[in-house]
Amino acid sequence: MNRLLKHGKRGAYALLCIATAMASACSSDNSTTDAQTDAGNSDSSASTDSVDGMLNTGLTCDDIAAAFVTKGSANADLPDPQVNATCMDNTVTITSNQIPDYPYIETSPGSPREFELEYSIPAIPTVADSLTDVPVVGAIGIAINGIPIFGAAEGTGGDVLSLAGGFTECGGHNGPTGYHYHTFDVTGSDVCLFSEAEASAEPQLFGFAFDGYPIYSGNFQYTSSWYLSDASLFATDTFSAHTFVEGSGDLDQCNGRTDANGNYAYYTTEGYPYTLACYRGVVEISTGGGPRP
Repeated sequence: MNRLLKHGKRGAYALLCIATAMASACSSDNSTTDAQTDAGNSDSSASTDSVDGMLNTGLTCDDIAAAFVTKGSANADLPDPQVNATCMDNTVTITSNQIPDYPYIETSPGSPREFELEYSIPAIPTVADSLTDVPVVGAIGIAINGIPIFGAAEGTGGDVLSLAGGFTECGGHNGPTGYHYHTFDVTGSDVCLFSEAEASAEPQLFGFAFDGYPIYSGNFQYTSSWYLSDASLFATDTFSAHTFVEGSGDLDQCNGRTDANGNYAYYTTEGYPYTLACYRGVVEISTGGGPRP
């Protein structure tokens, strides 16, 4: 069975520095529409693809760069959070020190350390010829406050939710390579990137995947099309434990959808894969600075 339909075991961790064609037509909600074509032709500065319809993001390079901000220092015993993004030649370069901008609650040993991160993402995503899995561990994207976004698995390959009490209220935790998100969680909180009321009212821009497509919150609006098909593997191999069933939820195989204006994005969900399960676009990643997440 295709590993993207039912994830198999992965023998090696994917490197963060990659330049490979990724992700084309995903499951549901992928057909080309007049709205998609019109959106792609109406503004040359908007993001488009050239394969299976016009999958825009609705954001220009400058829009993306301007989205990266922090809410300021929230922890007297930690360095001030820093994030900056610049746009040049339709590439957005993001630098961050990986310090959260909300009160840190220790759920794993140690406090967040300051790491110098640098990521480059395309401002104009391109749909690739085939879908590609996100790595087992390591960053798959970056939040608008400069915190890396990891996937659904821990280092063991087990599901992140198999770690009872392992996360702060905002959906992340500290690790050997610094603080990072695994989920989008604002339930009952008003100190995270967004309040529960804001995220409940409409999807909020959470961050960007490394293929350039945005990641919006969707916990209150959408359900994924993956289900837990083998509970015995939940704590050891979450990829094999879950199976994709097209049309069973609101989102496609990568946990994304195309809206009525032809804009494609990934959405966070309460259920697996929590952020995204695969990349739909071509990815060209360059990192620099301190340890790679």
